[in-house]
Amino acid sequence: MTKQILLYLGTEIDTPLIKHVLDFADKSGAGITVLHVFENPKTSVLDYFNTQGKDLKKYILDGHNANLQSALEKENLEKSRIKFSVRWGKGFIECIKAVNENKYDLVICPQTTQEKAPDSTVMHLLRKCPCPVWIHHGHLWRGAVRILAAIGPFDNSPGNESLNSNILKHAAELSRVLGGKLHVMHCWKGYLEGVTANPYFSENEVEKYLDYEKSSSERAFENLIEATSFPNEPRKVIMHGDPGILIPEYALEKKMDIVVMGSVARSGIAGLLIGNTAEKVAGALTESLLAIKPAGFISPVK
Repeated sequence: MTKQILLYLGTEIDTPLIKHVLDFADKSGAGITVLHVFENPKTSVLDYFNTQGKDLKKYILDGHNANLQSALEKENLEKSRIKFSVRWGKGFIECIKAVNENKYDLVICPQTTQEKAPDSTVMHLLRKCPCPVWIHHGHLWRGAVRILAAIGPFDNSPGNESLNSNILKHAAELSRVLGGKLHVMHCWKGYLEGVTANPYFSENEVEKYLDYEKSSSERAFENLIEATSFPNEPRKVIMHGDPGILIPEYALEKKMDIVVMGSVARSGIAGLLIGNTAEKVAGALTESLLAIKPAGFISPVK
């Protein structure tokens, strides 16, 4: 499923993560490109150094390449095993442009702050990158990996069924490659739960309605599980409540290493290309997150 991986590192040289992602790429049979992006110096700054007879961009790149070579040698990494790319511009924009141009299957990006809330670069990638985005947060995985696949609602929304199926396929592939234990979780919540808390619905009607929602969700959940091929039988979890709260709580309690979930596009609403639940979960997780876009998603970055 994953053939080409883009590891976006901004201006940092994170050799432990490069080594880690290279190991993952080797196991999944994928190629890896490490992307560094430097902000374009202002014209006035370039002009100043030109008057000094110095090409500022060349000096920056020469220094970067020397530091990179030294860091790779310390980790005993062969540069020939990895492609390296340097671009000038805005980090997330150049990353997405690289994805569009080279058709990468997966972007891996480290969380650059110690806070739970994703930084702006991470959020831009989650909202606008056309391929799956893996936000690497916390420790590096070792041994058997715990993977949580969080399935979205079962409704007739365009592409919803295929998105849920795609989430499970990516989670199953991770489980196969990393030899991990997979948990599949669905949080259901009745559409009319807020409305039913009024005098027009009897207690009995509320109970019958919630039983209907529960059984419908369980049936759809089982059908989706049966339609997916897993390397090992996953642990199935169905919970009632807000997924934005329950998913991070479950991930923390069960010591998950990575959460796989969908980021649902909202057409026509600028900047809201990830979905309320996914954004809420991303802000609460201390674990890595793999966000899957719906089929046919088109990035606003060209």
